[in-house]
Formats: sequence, structure tokens, C-alpha cells
Amino acid sequence: MFTTLLCLFTTFMPVAQKDSSSLLWKITGHGLSKPSYLFGTIHMLCTDDLPFSVAIGKAIKETKAFYMEFNMDDTEAMNRIAGEMMMPEGYSFKALLPADDYTLLSNYFRDSIGVPLQSLDRMKPMLLMSMLMEKTATCPNPVSCENMLLLLAKDQGLTIHGLEKAEDQIAIFDSIPDKEEAASLVKTVKEMAANRVEYQQLLDAYYAANLNQLLHLILQEEDVVRYQKLMLDDRNNNWIPVITKQIQQTPSFFACGAGHLAGKGGVIALLRKAGYTVEPVVM
Repeated sequence: MFTTLLCLFTTFMPVAQKDSSSLLWKITGHGLSKPSYLFGTIHMLCTDDLPFSVAIGKAIKETKAFYMEFNMDDTEAMNRIAGEMMMPEGYSFKALLPADDYTLLSNYFRDSIGVPLQSLDRMKPMLLMSMLMEKTATCPNPVSCENMLLLLAKDQGLTIHGLEKAEDQIAIFDSIPDKEEAASLVKTVKEMAANRVEYQQLLDAYYAANLNQLLHLILQEEDVVRYQKLMLDDRNNNWIPVITKQIQQTPSFFACGAGHLAGKGGVIALLRKAGYTVEPVVM
């Protein structure tokens, strides 16, 4: 399923002992006069479970720029991509599914989400998936970890940027056949109970700051494995020049999905390969 794809303050920041047991990482070395920071997010969290600490507040205060996967604070860009969520005239989401599957999905959107599926008939499947994702959370009104960090960064006066453009993320899903995405929507609804269990496992690994386990769980999903290069590996590699150029100019705080951090092709390993010291920070 595509649901996984789509992430209080102490005065000291000692280095953690286990290399995969932190969500917050300090980037130093390779000529840097001041450190930058890397933080792993997860898409949805309950308000009481936000993994924020004094260390995160201190790291944000030490930096001048805030980077997320794409700049959600760019109103012009957000308005622009809103139009890209609509398919051309004559397109029908209904045509992507067998009648029985469309009826099942329609009933779920009506009864559980409160939106008639007919009103979304020209929307890209990825938008419908984002609506279903909220139903995998264990609380009624989940919040975005990225949005909470964005508010902290803006409160501290950091400039806001994106590691990639919003259009880049849309292009990833545009490259996946619509019929596959539509079938994944139906599968998500049919297996909603199992999806909630799987998402709770991801949350447990996230709260434990076990990045290796988190990546392992993500790579158990058939859809992620099939599109791993597109969704994870290529993006990780594309972000490294952005990160390394920025941190040489000004200390910065980078927030991206925690699944992008671990592994041989993860952002942490790639930054180390580029000559930087990347150390876990106790939260």
C-alpha cells in the first residue's frame, strides 16, 4: 500500500550510544564552522505523541534555515499544485476500477470520511490516498509532524525551504500507473484493520527512534519495494547536493521522512560518504 509513502526541550545534547537510536542528528566536520541538524519525521501523529524535545528546540535555535521535503509554506506553489491534482476534462476515476470495487470505495468514503466519491471523480488517486491515510491513525484528529516543526521554525524566524519542489513529489506518483494506485486504494479499504496494526508498528519503531527497524518495516510493503528506487533511493541522492551546499553557507535544520535516514543508501550514510560527521543526538 502507498500509505507509508506519503512523517520538552533540555539544555544539553549528549551523543547517543546506539547509532540508529535517535530521530535527531548533528552534522559537523568537513569545514563547517557551525553544526546543522537532520530530523526524521513521520506523516501522522496524535497530538500528545509528538516526539519533540528540548534538543529539537535548541537545534532549531542554533540554525538559520529550515528545510522540509518541499516548502509547504510557499502559498504560490501550493496553489499551483492544487490545480495539478485535477485530471483533464473527460477523465473519470470511476473508470479505473471494476464496478464492485468502486462501490466498495464509494461506500467507505461516504460512511467513514463523509465525502461522496463522485465529487472526487477527476482527482488523482494520490489525493484520495492521502484522505485514507488519516483513517490508519489511532486518534480521531491526527496532526502533521512536519507542520508542527514548520511552526517552530517560523516562530524562530528561520527561512523556509524545500529539499525538492512539490511538483517533484507529484511527478513520482504520476509515474505510477493510475490503475495501480486505484487498486491500492481498494486494498487499503479492504485491509484497513491490518493497515492500522502496521501503522502502529511503524509508530512504535518511530517512538523508539529505531531507524533500522522503521526502514525494515517500510520495505516489507510490496508497493514500496517495487518503487524503492523512485520513492527513496533517487530522492536521497538528489537531496545530498542540496544539503551539502546549504550547510556550507549557513547552519540549517533539515526535516524529512525518517525512512529516508537509515540504510546504506540513506541520507545519514550518504552525508558520511560525502565527508561529514553525522552523530545521533539524545532527545
